[in-house]
Amino acid sequence: PRSRATHWKQTVMYLEDVLTICEGETITGSMSVSYNKKNPRDVDIKLSYSLDGQHSKISKTQHYKMR
Repeated sequence: PRSRATHWKQTVMYLEDVLTICEGETITGSMSVSYNKKNPRDVDIKLSYSLDGQHSKISKTQHYKMR
C-alpha cells in the first residue's frame, strides 16, 4: 500500500455462459497470459474451462485483452 502506483491494473473476467454448479462439482481449466505482440503494455489472456455437471456440460475457451 505504500508503494508507488504502476500502470498494472486488475480485472474481472466474466464467462460468456451461465454455469449452474451443484455442490461437489468442479470447474477445471487453465489460463495463459502473454504480452501483446503489437503493444507490450497490453496483455492477452486465454481462459479455457470445462464442467461436466448435472445441469451444465461445457468446454470452452475465451480470449480477453487487457489494455
